[in-house]
Amino acid sequence: MPLKPMFTVSGYRGIWGESLTEEIAIQYAKAFARFLKEDQKNENPTVLVGRDGRESGPIIKKAIIPELIRMGVNVVDGDILPTPTMLFSVRKHGYDGGIIITASHNPIEYNGLKFINNQALFLEGNEAEKINIYSKEENQNTENTNEGKVITNIPNFPKEHADKILENVDVELIKNKKFKVAVDMINASACVIDPYLFEKLGVELIPFNNIPDGKFKHKPEPNTENLKDIADFVRENHVDLGFAHDPDADRLVTINEHGIVVSEEYTITMCVENILSKNPGRTCVINLSTSQMSRDVAKSHGSECVMTEVGEPNVVKGILAHDAIIGGEGNGGVIYPTVNLVRDSFIGVALILELLAQRDQKLSECVDTFPKYFIKKDKWPIKEGLEKVYIKLKEHFKDAKTIEIDGIRLDFTDKSWLHLHPSNTEPIFRLFGEAETEERINSLFEEAKLTFESN
Repeated sequence: MPLKPMFTVSGYRGIWGESLTEEIAIQYAKAFARFLKEDQKNENPTVLVGRDGRESGPIIKKAIIPELIRMGVNVVDGDILPTPTMLFSVRKHGYDGGIIITASHNPIEYNGLKFINNQALFLEGNEAEKINIYSKEENQNTENTNEGKVITNIPNFPKEHADKILENVDVELIKNKKFKVAVDMINASACVIDPYLFEKLGVELIPFNNIPDGKFKHKPEPNTENLKDIADFVRENHVDLGFAHDPDADRLVTINEHGIVVSEEYTITMCVENILSKNPGRTCVINLSTSQMSRDVAKSHGSECVMTEVGEPNVVKGILAHDAIIGGEGNGGVIYPTVNLVRDSFIGVALILELLAQRDQKLSECVDTFPKYFIKKDKWPIKEGLEKVYIKLKEHFKDAKTIEIDGIRLDFTDKSWLHLHPSNTEPIFRLFGEAETEERINSLFEEAKLTFESN
């Protein structure tokens, strides 16, 4: 099912040439400029513009930059930059905002725009709504005392980002392990930072798809089905492990030494273990649909694990509210606020390599030390009011503890759980669940489905 074009805190995404055109991109870029000037009260803001490497990216960038300048915005053209590098750079250099031309893990025919506010964070709901309103108004010509300009003397953003990561891991420990690692960069933004980062970590890098031309060699979602080539290579060539990024490099998946693609849930789990083992008692934050493993790890280190609504901005808000030292989502997204307040696959790489070096373990051995759960994901069409569905589930699962800050989550005494919430992009519910046995989670899903379908 094609992604429904819409504007949310995650920005605007659509199929290039259809639901996303130069005109639509200009419309939203101008709305963002107006937001910076009227809502963030900045008459001559400076904005960093970057892209994830997709083939349509240069066209969109060429279309929006002149409009931004005409509206009094100074533009820093970072060209190909990973999403986490964009947010890191906006914060480090005190820019007034950022525009990322990206469709994240969506297929090759998509592209989009994501916006960064003057706090170097993704938009909150009310900010996104304001920009959406501005984009629909015919007159986007705010009065300018002067035009903006393109700022030409710009820093080496990828190097700065990587250097900050290197400051926060034991580089010598990682170097001493002499890791041999294959990395799938999916012909996108990770290509501009991985070679430098791995060189400084003393890791032998075997690059896959490392030309950032947007010509994806496989579907960009980093999952077992799409990572067969690198998984086969790792298995057949005695490589220590593999990593795979998505196009804007905010999600990370690992491949163990046997060529098995490890569930993306383990990415955040391993990073939580690394950080909390050195900082017992500190808080971590995950979303309601993330595996129980991170909660178990936190408990083992005397730490609290706070759960938030699904969505990266919600997890970041939770991290800030609880002064958490680590957080993230089960989709392979690691947020380490010491370096960055965004999902950052490069932080994930460094923390996982450091953990393996500290433990002197292979990836499969490390994964086996965590509690074993079976996670399941499904989606259902929305046929009736949300509240009616939630009431049905609560009435059926009377013994479950409920959390209703984002859809409904049902927690059972045996550590199993279900989380049903509406999608931000499709007219569907997403159902996530987990249990200690496959039979148990299958049974819970079947019960939930029958309850959902009952009259």
